[in-house]
Order: sequence, then C-alpha cells, then structure tokens
Amino acid sequence: QVHLRGDFQSIRIGRYCHIGTGTILRPPSYQTSLPGEEEQEPIKFLPLIVGSHTRIGKDCVVEAAAIGSSVYIGDDCVISKRVIIKDCCYIEKGTVIAPDTVIPPFSRVSGCPGVIVEEGLIPESVAVTSVDDCVEAFTDFV
Repeated sequence: QVHLRGDFQSIRIGRYCHIGTGTILRPPSYQTSLPGEEEQEPIKFLPLIVGSHTRIGKDCVVEAAAIGSSVYIGDDCVISKRVIIKDCCYIEKGTVIAPDTVIPPFSRVSGCPGVIVEEGLIPESVAVTSVDDCVEAFTDFV
C-alpha cells in the first residue's frame, strides 16, 4: 500500500518507477509570511515530480520538490520538504535528508542528517543499468 497525497498539489511520476509498500508521497508545503506576523498567509504546496526509472524503498516519507531520473532511495528514508535530488543518485537505507537540500547528480547520500558520502563517483553507466532494471522489474510484474 502506497499513500499518494495528490489532494494538496499534483504528483507527477515518470515511467517505470517502483515505489515500495508503506511509502508516503506528499507535495512539499511552504508559507510566504514569517511566523509572528499579524496576518498569516495560507500554506501553499509545490508539485512533487519523480523522474523515470526511479526506485523508492519501503516505508519512506517523501516531501521532495523534485527527484531526478535513475535515483535509488533505500528503505525507511525521510526526504524532507522542498529537497531536490538530481539524476543518478543513491540514497542509503535509513537516510534523513534535511529540508531545502539539493543533492548533486551521481552522489551517494547516507546518515541522519543525510550527508554526501561520495560526489560524482557513481559511474555514469548507472543510468543505463537502472533503466534496464526498472523495465525488467515492470515486465516481471505484468
């Protein structure tokens, strides 16, 4: 069972994506007025975009603004509000990424809070292998 909270704002998911059970995808929120101001602006939501050939593990909470293509997110991860994950990234199991973080392409992220363990060291062939893996998983499913 996966929870998609598309009632706040749109959620766009690319081709051949795999989303694990128990995962929650909800669009990120923001507020334009500062706390303590007399007149509070209503909370607004940004669309959530997930690129093609992306795998999101089990029991994750995702409030990212954008997740690129060929991204792997391990089980039990928390991707906080307005995070941008570029293409071909690997997010380790149990990682918690802080709000408003931008993860550069070909990066490996781990920890709580999530830090970039390797930047630019993931081979470029990961894009091709993730496409093949996702298409194969889809054909096995169907």
